[in-house]
Amino acid sequence: MYNCICTTFSIYLCVTCIVASMMNKVMTNIQRYVRIRKLHTIISRETIKPSFPTPLHLKTHNLSLIDYLSPHLHVPWLFFFENYNNEDINKLKKSLSKSLTHYYPFAGRLLGPQTIECNDEGVEFVEASIHSSLDEFIRKRYQDETLDQLVPNALGCIVNKTSPNTAAVQLSYFLCGGAAVGVSISHMAGDAFTMLSFVNHWATITRGGSPLSPTFFTSSTSNYKIPEFPIEFSIAAQEEAPKLKYATRRFIFPNSKLSALKNKINAMGTRLVNPTRVESLTSLLFKCAAATKPMSSQPISLNRMVNVRGKTNANIPELALGNLYAMVTTKIMDSSRIELNEVVTSMRKGIMEVQGVREVEDIGKMMVNAWLTLMRDHVRTYGVSSVCRFPLYQVDFGWGKPVRVMLRSGGIEGNVFVLMDTPPPSGDGIEATVHLEEKEMSVFQEDKELQRYAEDD
Repeated sequence: MYNCICTTFSIYLCVTCIVASMMNKVMTNIQRYVRIRKLHTIISRETIKPSFPTPLHLKTHNLSLIDYLSPHLHVPWLFFFENYNNEDINKLKKSLSKSLTHYYPFAGRLLGPQTIECNDEGVEFVEASIHSSLDEFIRKRYQDETLDQLVPNALGCIVNKTSPNTAAVQLSYFLCGGAAVGVSISHMAGDAFTMLSFVNHWATITRGGSPLSPTFFTSSTSNYKIPEFPIEFSIAAQEEAPKLKYATRRFIFPNSKLSALKNKINAMGTRLVNPTRVESLTSLLFKCAAATKPMSSQPISLNRMVNVRGKTNANIPELALGNLYAMVTTKIMDSSRIELNEVVTSMRKGIMEVQGVREVEDIGKMMVNAWLTLMRDHVRTYGVSSVCRFPLYQVDFGWGKPVRVMLRSGGIEGNVFVLMDTPPPSGDGIEATVHLEEKEMSVFQEDKELQRYAEDD
């Protein structure tokens, strides 16, 4: 998410930078934070603990190899509600406490890269007042650092280094009514599917419902071998490397134009049958991003995060929680000759290979081998994570459904596309949050082929 959400989330949020490349210098982020316009006042901070203690047999949560390979960062999501009006905050805290009894790893602490101690130490609950209107935030076309004031752990927090907790939440009130619920979860504890399951569980209890109890996937052992990546990709090397400037912008692609894009790919004279909206848009974004460096001889790859729940021979339950995604890689040696249909075909081939996997740990091993190959060949990578068709806009605490949902991608260092359904009432299309180097973004947004399918936001 994030260099590679989830996904699919990259689920998703997935986010597909390697762990080391996601590690920001915390002090640099703090210095940047204090320069931005302050829009909030913290009202209170409180630790919310589970309503019942975690049973002894669940006290140790072993992380899988996929968990380890996920970004060691907190992934902040924002849910904006128009109709919140001085609701009972104690009710929200009590329901969170009840939900944490079922989502016990979120109330625990990371002991290291392979284990969460489910010790019931709790989740930080922040209450804040925002000196701005709801509209100022939900209509943003470019993400900026003012969004960090709406989420806890928003400064690119590095799990187990600057913040050993696995989750935190924030309720922010706006001038003239409305509120935002910010939820920040360690990517090592779960993907976007897991985050959304948690938020919906919490919301259902808040409005008096009885949600289904979740099932966390836990590795049978925490003794797997931690992969050894080349020294130039180590954390120390990444800390010393010059920091690139990135820009984040959203683009809207209505279904009518996505249908035209699908028809174009179908007509390219291959055996490819009916590409999906996500496949079609992913191939377009990849092609246009690659075109921002037309003279580069560096090979490039598209790393797509794919949800594997119920889709492999590994017998993973469809509602299982954790990091249950695979990375499907499309490698291109000549970035000036990218064909949309070939990208889609390559993605489908990769998904078929994942479907044959019988053990979850084998998916992790496939990801390690893919990363080692990309590093060895010095490949420029682009990650994509899709949460399209996820019920993001069905979250309801009793104040009505959200008018806007965002992934705050400010902590990402890498080229990433995050796809989600456009907000209601229309919900007619896909919203792509694109995160690229600033110089690449200025070229990307002027691409004529991109503009043919994107709608002015």
